[in-house]
Amino acid sequence: MPFLPRRQVKSFHFTDCFFDEETNTAHLRYAFNGSALVFEETLDFCQAPLIRDERQRQAVNLCLRLLHIAAGISYYKLYIPDEIKLDSTVLTKKEAEFFNLFYTSGLGEFSYRNNVRLNIRFPFDESVVCQKAEISLKKRVVVPVGGGKDSIVTIEALKHNGFQPVLFSVGNPLAIQETIRTAELPSILVKRHLSENLIALNRQADQYGAFNGHVPVTGIIAFILMLSAVLYDFSDAALSNERSANIGNTQKDGRTVNHQWSKSLEFEQAFRSLTLDVLPEFRYFSLLRALSELSIAALFSRTRKYDFVFTSCNKAFKLDEKKRLDHWCADCDKCRFVFLALAPFMEKKKLIQIFSKNMLDDVSQIQGYKELLGLSAFKPFECVGEIEESALAFLLISDKPEWHNDKVIRALSNEVCEKYRTRQAELTGQVFSLTDHHLIPEEYKDVIRNFEKQTGNGMGERA
Repeated sequence: MPFLPRRQVKSFHFTDCFFDEETNTAHLRYAFNGSALVFEETLDFCQAPLIRDERQRQAVNLCLRLLHIAAGISYYKLYIPDEIKLDSTVLTKKEAEFFNLFYTSGLGEFSYRNNVRLNIRFPFDESVVCQKAEISLKKRVVVPVGGGKDSIVTIEALKHNGFQPVLFSVGNPLAIQETIRTAELPSILVKRHLSENLIALNRQADQYGAFNGHVPVTGIIAFILMLSAVLYDFSDAALSNERSANIGNTQKDGRTVNHQWSKSLEFEQAFRSLTLDVLPEFRYFSLLRALSELSIAALFSRTRKYDFVFTSCNKAFKLDEKKRLDHWCADCDKCRFVFLALAPFMEKKKLIQIFSKNMLDDVSQIQGYKELLGLSAFKPFECVGEIEESALAFLLISDKPEWHNDKVIRALSNEVCEKYRTRQAELTGQVFSLTDHHLIPEEYKDVIRNFEKQTGNGMGERA
C-alpha cells in the first residue's frame, strides 16, 4: 500500500474492532483519510478458555472497545491530524476526557522530541450512557512480568505474604521467560502483533514526513489486562510501578513531560475511574507505589535467585527479535541507573558479574551519570529513579573503600558531595520512607507493612 505524505493527511479513523472466538484473537483496525491508509493490529490471547455465555461475550466487547481506542495511539502518532473520527462507536463525555488525557500526556515525550504541539479532541455524545459488564470475576491476582527487578519484587512479596499470583506477559522475550521459569508460577501469555504497515512506515518515516517516538506502552497493557481479566477470569492486576514514576522530566507547552506517565499514579487513578464504570470488579493498582526505586533495589538485592535472570535494558526487548540482546548492554541510561541503584546493596563482585562490566569504572559513562545525578540537563527520558535517589546511591557507595578509585566516582565525587552531602540524612529519610498515595486494596496492606519493616533505612544486608 502506498503511504501518504503528512500534508495530505486530514483525519484519523478508529475503523472497527472484533474478537474472533475460534482463535482467541482481537482485531483492531485504524485508517487515515477514510480508508486511504489502513492498519490492522491483532492480539493473541494464548490458551484463553472458551467464552461461556452472552454476559461474558458482552463484557469482552465492552473491554475490547476501550482497548481499540487506547492501542490506536501507536498509529495516530504517525501523522497526529487534528480530526479524530470514531467510525464504529460513540464515546461518553467521561471516556472522551480520559482519552484526551491519555493521548496528550502519553505522547508528552513524543511531542517534546518531535517539537510538535498536540491538539487532541476526542468526539463524544453527552446523551450516551456507559454500559456496564454484568459478570463477576474470580478473586485472584496476576502480576505483569517485565523481566526487571521491580516485577520480581512484587512476585516475591506476594508469595511471602501468602498469595499465589499468576504471572502475565505481553510478548515473551528471554528475560520474561527466565523470570517466569525461576518464579515457578503459572502464567498467561498475550502476543501483540503491530500492523505491518506501521512497521514499514516507521522505516520510511522521513520520506513521508511521518513521526516516530515514544508511546505509553504500559497504558496500552492496562487495557489488555482489563480484557484479559474477562477472558481468563481474574479480578486483580498488581503492577510494579514505583512512586518515582510520578516525577516528570521537563516541561513543554505548560505541561509536565513524563516519560513514565502511564506508570504514574495520575494514570492509575484515571484508569481506575474509567474501569469502574465498565468492569467494576477489576482492580488495577501498583503494589510498589509506596516505594522509591532505591527501596525496591534494596529489596531485590535480597532475592539472589534472579541475579542472572533479570534485565530491564531496553535492548533486550526490541520489537525486532533478531536485534534483541540477551544481556545488559551496559551503555544506556537504564543500565547506568540500575547498576548505581544496586551498588549500595549488592556485593561489588556479583554486580560486575551481572553486568559483565564495572559501569562506574568506565569514563565513557561519566556524562550519562551526570544527567542521572542532576549535574547536567534533566533526568533522562527513561524508566529511571529520581535524581535524589541517584545522588543518595552515589553518596552511599562513595563512602565504601571498594568503590573509591573507580573512574566515575573519582570524576564526580567532589561535585556530588558539594551538592548533596549536607542533605544525606534528609535524602535517606525521604527515599526510604513509604508514601500513603496509592490505590492498593485493603487486603494487600500487610505487604506494605512488611515492606516498611524490610526497608527500614534501606541499609539491610542480603540474607
